[in-house]
Amino acid sequence: KEKDLMIGDTVLVERAGDVIPYIVKSLSDVRKGDEKKIHFPKNCPVCNSKLFKEEEEAVWRCLNIDCPAQVIERIIHFVSKDAMDIRGFGEANVRKFYELGLLKDIPGIYKLNFNKIGEIEGFGEKSIDNLKKAIENSKSQPLNRLIFALGIRFVGETTAKTLARTVNHLLDLKNFSVEHLLNLEDVGPKVAGSIHRFFNNKENISLLKHLEELGLQLKNEKKELAKDGKLTNLTFLFTGTLPTLKRSEAETMVEDHGGQILSGVSAKLNYLVVGEDAGSKLEKAKKINTVKIISEEEFLKMLQKK
Repeated sequence: KEKDLMIGDTVLVERAGDVIPYIVKSLSDVRKGDEKKIHFPKNCPVCNSKLFKEEEEAVWRCLNIDCPAQVIERIIHFVSKDAMDIRGFGEANVRKFYELGLLKDIPGIYKLNFNKIGEIEGFGEKSIDNLKKAIENSKSQPLNRLIFALGIRFVGETTAKTLARTVNHLLDLKNFSVEHLLNLEDVGPKVAGSIHRFFNNKENISLLKHLEELGLQLKNEKKELAKDGKLTNLTFLFTGTLPTLKRSEAETMVEDHGGQILSGVSAKLNYLVVGEDAGSKLEKAKKINTVKIISEEEFLKMLQKK
């Protein structure tokens, strides 16, 4: 309203602070007459529920947990590569199964009617077998992947790993106070509040119990395996391109041997493993005497020690 912006406008954009695109104004003299006024929605365009905005945020949200758009997106996130990594279960298949009434929620992934799916064009015996195997394999994904897959607001992959390391069983988080959560690595007030709300919601606890009944792994088996690992009680961070390892592989190796991955350089960091084209993390680490800067080769030698 302040800048008289309309749908279809040509606008003047500048880089605020040489980075962020910022709309300076609309160019009203080049309007063609078919531009439309912007009417901000008050209701969700999918389920028509009233929209809500947190006081300190710019985003308006639909809070209806049963909103079809949210249900579909939750399932898409759950099966995605960085979450439960169910190969062959991409966005198109989630939407198709939902529209056909074959899938209505996350537990439904593990109760699919494959006979019905076999009737859908493009689903042969081989593709169904592959999907079955991928779904079955996802049941044994490590706990941090399941936590990330749940789509808890503000909980990314790093925080999911922190939470997984902290508990023996996922439902242990029901007993964590906000204060307890705030003591965890990289967990601030917003994140702690979101985690606490999630694990104090009866519907979410029912969902987790249902998933466990369906065979998903809610216990932290890695915690048991890594108790006496070679890297126990040591913290690591990787920067730059490593000569032979992918970043994700290296991080998994640390965790499998009892170590912990940090999200940034701080006095809590023991080792910064440096690859090619290392950037600001290396510069920051050089200023902290307690951080040891090592190569991938030195890191691999640490794992070979008896």
